[in-house]
Amino acid sequence: MKLGIIGSRGHLHVVMSALKEMDDVEVVAAARWGKGDPLAFTAEPQYAGVPIYDDYRVMLDKETADVAAVFVPFAELATAATAAAEHNCHVFMEKPLATTHADLARLREAVYTAGVQAVGCFAMRGKSAYLTIRKAVAAGRIGKVIYATAQKSYPFADRDEFYATRESYGGTIPWVAIHALDYLSWCTGQDYRRVAAVGSNLAHPSRPGLEDAGGILAELTGGGAAVLNFDYFRPWGKLKRIWGDDRLRIAGTDGIIETKDSGTAVELMTPDATEMLPLEEPVNIFTEFVAGLRGEKEPFISTEDSFRITEVALKARDAQDTGKFIEV
Repeated sequence: MKLGIIGSRGHLHVVMSALKEMDDVEVVAAARWGKGDPLAFTAEPQYAGVPIYDDYRVMLDKETADVAAVFVPFAELATAATAAAEHNCHVFMEKPLATTHADLARLREAVYTAGVQAVGCFAMRGKSAYLTIRKAVAAGRIGKVIYATAQKSYPFADRDEFYATRESYGGTIPWVAIHALDYLSWCTGQDYRRVAAVGSNLAHPSRPGLEDAGGILAELTGGGAAVLNFDYFRPWGKLKRIWGDDRLRIAGTDGIIETKDSGTAVELMTPDATEMLPLEEPVNIFTEFVAGLRGEKEPFISTEDSFRITEVALKARDAQDTGKFIEV
């Protein structure tokens, strides 16, 4: 399978770590997202002969690839992915799939017209804790899902100018909270009916387009409720903490299941016992994506899942901006 890489912003490391274990996927070309893109992986000996382009459109015209890995600045994701789809490439891309509803609609049309797959890098699904929770909930261990809470907490650390405006950044809900929207829905087996949200920037005025804290209230399709909080206030400095403090708690008619220790452990509480569940083995979602393309497995993350959760995130951002509940 031939892979073309477009940009290295965000979570390209998910792809590169998978490639170390995949000797039948060949990187045939790479393109910078801009002058500031180092494409650092090309300095590794195994990629020494890979052609490098300054314009991904030229790369797509000249090179033949089965899959495009798209990791460009967020506001440009949909445009680059659309171009890849129009060149009949399957797409594995940074999330969100788009930062505007119009761009999302154009990408959807291109993907379905070409008959290719387009999947977002929702890497949290591959983590042990969420695989474990999904399996337990599907097995009925907490009964019917009634309520869920999720958290995404990141350090502000060093956020460059890219984060300063809504136009380039897209907002914290589509970039950060989208992970929680995805894994909460995936683990509960439920979609969303309507959402409300608030967000603010009260501590980082140099980046006014970045909401540094906020929350989402959602109604689930099963009739229950979900609350998701997000922030950029996780302390960062000399202590070597885990980068994100990610959490999920699901309450059901027969018990409660939740992550512990920043998402590294899972506790199940029922009327009969409280137990720490053995964790499922983590998976690399790019590895799973390739296996799905080959027909070796069912898609781990589907194209429609990726479009749907992006749509929910954009409507949650709309709800934040308007102060209204919005049907999703």
